[in-house]
Amino acid sequence: MIEGHGDDIFKYEGIRLNFSSNVYPKADISPLVEHLKEHLNSIKNYPEPSAKSLEEAIAAKLDISPENVLATAGATEAIYLIAQTLRSWQTFNVKYPAFSEYEDACRLYSYREDVLGNLMWLCNPCNPTGEVFEQSYIESLLQKHRYLIVDQSYEDYTNEPVMTPKEGIKRVNLIQIHSMTKKYAVPGLRLGYITAAVPVIRLLKGNTYPWRLSSIAIEAGKFLLSTQGAVRDMTEYLRQTQKLRFELNALEGLEAYPTKTNFVLCRLKEGKASDLKEFLAKEKGILIRDASNFRNLYAGHFRVASSTEQDNIELIEGIKEYLKK
Repeated sequence: MIEGHGDDIFKYEGIRLNFSSNVYPKADISPLVEHLKEHLNSIKNYPEPSAKSLEEAIAAKLDISPENVLATAGATEAIYLIAQTLRSWQTFNVKYPAFSEYEDACRLYSYREDVLGNLMWLCNPCNPTGEVFEQSYIESLLQKHRYLIVDQSYEDYTNEPVMTPKEGIKRVNLIQIHSMTKKYAVPGLRLGYITAAVPVIRLLKGNTYPWRLSSIAIEAGKFLLSTQGAVRDMTEYLRQTQKLRFELNALEGLEAYPTKTNFVLCRLKEGKASDLKEFLAKEKGILIRDASNFRNLYAGHFRVASSTEQDNIELIEGIKEYLKK
């Protein structure tokens, strides 16, 4: 799906508050910007063909071997690369609702959907529901499927336990996807990586091409690994998320579902989320994610990521005004 994702701010003018992306909206990336200014001349030369130095830095951070790491141009490249590499297994399944790219990538490479698919895709924490799956559920899926691909792009936006790469690489049929652009709030850079057992990483690398990551992206990735991340106090941020959910649920005509991460899936009891989105964008300069195009969701579903307390109040007031209409 090329269109229809969140953070489509390019479609609107005058957006002041962006709740449509699951990336923390108030991150200070100025240290990264200053660092990259010193490395702009690197664009005069080709980057490393395989981003080896970044993979080594990631591995050192995770305390695993570089042979267990494959750097990617964001989680999306990882998804399509996995589908391409494992296409001989022919069948797939997805835990829905979920990011559409799992299904789209498999369809592109002529997989058939089957409840016992050889490839099982799981988003954990789950976009768009905010659910975090227990380890016992992960282990049960590993027993049922030839490969389990767990997209952990939002692992840094929850305090719930998720499987670490050091644990994951011990499972020969587990592939974990990680997003640096989520953790460090730089989605425009397209940075991510895959961790898996060595034979799986070797298979995936067999389908990569040279210079997939730019020299700027590689340099940014190495710098970001030395920093804490976008959110300084995750406990407080998640507390604000729960407060936002409570206040959304207090609005008549709206339901906000439980979440264990920084975003909240909601449902209008009447009307379309697309109408709410247009009202907020054009009348209030506020952008939300119309979630009606997630499989198993409906016209009234939308998703918002928590921001600061004051921003969250503005969102609540905007939705309240729409509901009164």
